[in-house]
Amino acid sequence: MSDNARFGQLITEFYRNYLGRAPDQTGWDGYMGQMQRGRNPYEIAYEIQSSPEGRAYKARQQFNSQRAIDVANTARNRAVAERDALQGRISGFEDRIRMFERDIDDYKTRQEELRGQYQTALGQVQDWTSKANEFQRQASDWEDQFQSKSAEYQAAREEADRYRNEAVGRQLAGLRSGATVGGANAGRAGTGTLASGRTGYRAMDDRAVEIEKNIQAESGALSRKGPVVERITRAQPRRGAPSGGGQAPPAQSSSYYASRFR
Repeated sequence: MSDNARFGQLITEFYRNYLGRAPDQTGWDGYMGQMQRGRNPYEIAYEIQSSPEGRAYKARQQFNSQRAIDVANTARNRAVAERDALQGRISGFEDRIRMFERDIDDYKTRQEELRGQYQTALGQVQDWTSKANEFQRQASDWEDQFQSKSAEYQAAREEADRYRNEAVGRQLAGLRSGATVGGANAGRAGTGTLASGRTGYRAMDDRAVEIEKNIQAESGALSRKGPVVERITRAQPRRGAPSGGGQAPPAQSSSYYASRFR
């Protein structure tokens, strides 16, 4: 590189570094001639830096640097404050996370307890279901027994009604016949009737006899009503008066009803 080229490069660098601009033509020519005449380039650099323009540029550079430093410090302080705030928020989040973890552990414990209670309740439900099925079976058995007993009761009642109707028919037939045998009435079947006033013999079973007793208790003959009582009353004979002129007392009738309703 030639000296002029090297001198030109140095002048350009001095202007850029100390004045913040490119060299003007006057300055370029003056400093180029000085370097060609042998002046030390560093003296030229000091002269440019110490010039009023150089001092003003330096002051601006210092101001800008300080301003940049202040801006940087402000930004740093803001960043620190934000970092502290974020750190506080992070700590708060960490506390909340730990609280949530404790809550989750509590929920897990309660879940296990509820699962145990559910299993217990499920076992009880199964037990009660088995008992309910057993009760249902027993109820069905009792219902079947009730139906069976009801059918037996209905059959017995119908049989009792039949015996009663038959006995009533026989008694009515005997009362209507009016046949008297030795002071007692006899029916066509040859059995003693209610009009006989005494115990008769019938070809019936014990149930029919019991029904007949009930019929006898309700009979019109025992209540002094009915055609048989009237017939017995009319059929009582009267004897003639004794020799003493008095009336003889009525003769004793061999009829049961005559002696009972006298």
